[in-house]
Amino acid sequence: MENKNNFKVMKRSDYKAPAYTALNADLTFDLSDDRTIVKSKVTYRRLLADSRPSLILNTEESEIVSVKINDVSVDISSNSFVNNLKKNIIELQTPNESEFVVEIENIINPQENTSLMGLYKSNGTFCTQCEPEGFRRITPFLDRSDVLAKYRVTIIAPVYGCGVLLSNGNLVEKGTKDGRQFAVWEDPFPKPSYLFAMVAGTFDILKDTYVTMSGRKVSLELYVDRGSYERGLWAMQSIKDSMKWDEDRWGLEYDLDNFKVVAVDFFNFGAMENKGLNVFNSIYVMVDPVSATDMAFYNVQSVIGHEYFHNYTGDRVTLRDWFQLSLKESLTVFRDQEFSSDYASRALTRLHAINVIRSSQFAEDASPMAHPVRPEQVMEMNNFYSVTIYDKGAEVIRMIHTLLGEARFKKAFREYLSKFDGQAVTIEDFLECFESSSGVDLTQFRRWYTQAGTPNIDADWTYDKAKSKLVVTMTQSTAPTKDQEKKEPFYIPVRLSFLLPDGSDIKPLELPEEGFVILDTKQKEFEFTVPEGTLPVLLRDFSAPVKLKAPYSIENYQHMMSYCDDAFIKVDSAVSMQNMYIHEHVNEENEDCFKDPSQLIESYRTLLNNAVNSGDLLLINETLTIQSMQNMMETFDTIDIDGLSRARNVLEKKLAINLYKEYQDVYEKIKASKAAYSVDDMAKRAISNNALHMMALSLVSEGKSDAASALVLKHFNRSKNMTDRLQAMKDAVHLDLRCKDSILKEFEKEWSDDALVFDNFFRVQATVPSAKAIDNVKSLLSHKSFDGNNPNRVRALVGALSLSNPVALHQINGDGYELLCREVARLNNVNPSVAARILTPLLSFRRFDKKRQEIIKEKLSSLMNINDLSRSIYEKVSSALAEA
Repeated sequence: MENKNNFKVMKRSDYKAPAYTALNADLTFDLSDDRTIVKSKVTYRRLLADSRPSLILNTEESEIVSVKINDVSVDISSNSFVNNLKKNIIELQTPNESEFVVEIENIINPQENTSLMGLYKSNGTFCTQCEPEGFRRITPFLDRSDVLAKYRVTIIAPVYGCGVLLSNGNLVEKGTKDGRQFAVWEDPFPKPSYLFAMVAGTFDILKDTYVTMSGRKVSLELYVDRGSYERGLWAMQSIKDSMKWDEDRWGLEYDLDNFKVVAVDFFNFGAMENKGLNVFNSIYVMVDPVSATDMAFYNVQSVIGHEYFHNYTGDRVTLRDWFQLSLKESLTVFRDQEFSSDYASRALTRLHAINVIRSSQFAEDASPMAHPVRPEQVMEMNNFYSVTIYDKGAEVIRMIHTLLGEARFKKAFREYLSKFDGQAVTIEDFLECFESSSGVDLTQFRRWYTQAGTPNIDADWTYDKAKSKLVVTMTQSTAPTKDQEKKEPFYIPVRLSFLLPDGSDIKPLELPEEGFVILDTKQKEFEFTVPEGTLPVLLRDFSAPVKLKAPYSIENYQHMMSYCDDAFIKVDSAVSMQNMYIHEHVNEENEDCFKDPSQLIESYRTLLNNAVNSGDLLLINETLTIQSMQNMMETFDTIDIDGLSRARNVLEKKLAINLYKEYQDVYEKIKASKAAYSVDDMAKRAISNNALHMMALSLVSEGKSDAASALVLKHFNRSKNMTDRLQAMKDAVHLDLRCKDSILKEFEKEWSDDALVFDNFFRVQATVPSAKAIDNVKSLLSHKSFDGNNPNRVRALVGALSLSNPVALHQINGDGYELLCREVARLNNVNPSVAARILTPLLSFRRFDKKRQEIIKEKLSSLMNINDLSRSIYEKVSSALAEA
């Protein structure tokens, strides 16, 4: 595609160390909605002694008032200065001194900054978001991750509406002057500009303290919307739990005297780890049992942990350049997963992580935007924030942990943090430190960082009776991706075990003590001395992010589901049985020709009958859950969305009808003891709500819609917990029950003024798995509670349709594509980052039928004709169209 915008591709190979660095940055903000004055006084140091290149500062979306170097004014009206501003840079001729001071005064307009990058004002609050390249929208600066400076920040603001003035570090002065208030903050730790933060607004404040393992008292402050104090209590507890866990597991003690968290409603991401001042999307802070689901509590704990753990893995040790993003994000995702495993549920946390890989990440690997965990080039940095870098990268870290074991991994991790404290480093630095500390050679393993795509493992086995040996053969292959036609073999740890016919385990002498073997060539054989009839159980705990193809029969899957002690294998066995049924019937158009999934029914009946007396309801519920359309789609190279949807619907209906009594028994006997969140009650609610759904589906399928409506309405009315109420509302809307309108009206009446809760109202209606969702979304776009400039509202409505409802999005008439692309075009000039994210499902249009391909291609081509098309959207659309 023609690049009319002249967007440039940035390459990792083009990295050059900075010619200058910043030592100290003194910033003053005089806040006003549409005319905030920023004054910066920065000490720069020349790093290249043998030359004097120009100092080039990044700038964007600001009006420059004055520039001085060592108190000497720069002519900002000169042609060269003005021309450079058009390129979003300021080029300054530097003095002879190795150190010098640059003073800049500029004006920005927070009120009009709908991109939510830099300094913006939304919902009454001034807030910053500087990762990855937002600081340049605040003031001209060396806005790069390998320039670390100490910051002193003065905030001047009106007394009314800005009762709280925050920045990184420690408060050193505050007061009022000339009718305005001010606060001065100093951060003792050098940091890159992307970790700078400033917040000014009015909040309720939760205060607490944490005593570290060395006895230091840390002040904890959590800032939430006025009137939302109670909703912040769980987040405050999660902060303390995170600090305690980081000490207990890794020996890492918090390093400042205060830790501050601010919750804001307008935010592009989940949260941001700014040093000592984390800024969070409200959805990951504000919860209580009446207004939030169990999963919301679980997610708050996880995300609080994630951002806190960045204090060392991202803040203290940071990135040389943005191509190293995985270095901080993958490592920190691994850490937050371990935290959630220890504090909530290890099985649930692991299964959810695997689900992300097998749906969103596998889809990304199969798309035009496929890239390695460390990409080699990019056009828009915000497009870096992908499931490949975060989630596949975390699986790569987990594989390193598998290879080294807990003790050696922990030792290497501590040495890495110690060696590179206060530095901006690369993935090579990380891996070399782990190699030297552990003695493990990770040379071939590096391909996980450099090669894109999902490795496929084809496994087979034969039994040699003469030698009493089971010979397991594994072959790996990876499909070509953009810019990588040929793939070298990955270094793949495959964890395995062996089941005897009676369900007991046997451990052959050939299996290493660690329980895994290494597949590091294209094909490899492994021999194990076991009795005939022994079943190899491959890829336990999903030991590598790969697709496994093995000759398991449906009876083998039943056997593993019944007897294997690994949570992933149990759930994967059920999923594989579902997939076998789906693939067998995907081309069947007449529902009468679908046979009953008898083995799956038998296995689920056993699970349901055992559920009442089980101590692991979370695992049973995950095993019983019918996987999403997105997961099923990733088991096909070419996607027949209509056939797949039909086959999934029939499978679910047949299970519901055949197991109605068993689900009813579970529903009647398993009840949560209290409405408040706990892992135990979350498990009980999860399986009870699953049972409710299957009962209602069974009744509807047998023509008893009134009975289903009465059941669901009763569940909604008696529920005192948001998890239960949302399940009832979802069943009423998705099954089109008579009680639908009354439930929606009651929910609207109660929650329409509470944006975070009311997002569920939008989300439920946008995810109806039929064309009705498109009409719902069109109507709800004009709802009085919908704000098309708020990322949370957009994600709850248009994003839910796009990212969570493939059946509606891919309607054959193209209405879903039309609606989505219209909203993407609108968002292009409002918030291009959100627009590019919700557009993602259309990029892989080549995987669908010809008619859908042509419609999507036409819609994407029309986006390319938008005036001032954002770099975020251009990169994704041009990649998709070029591949076609």
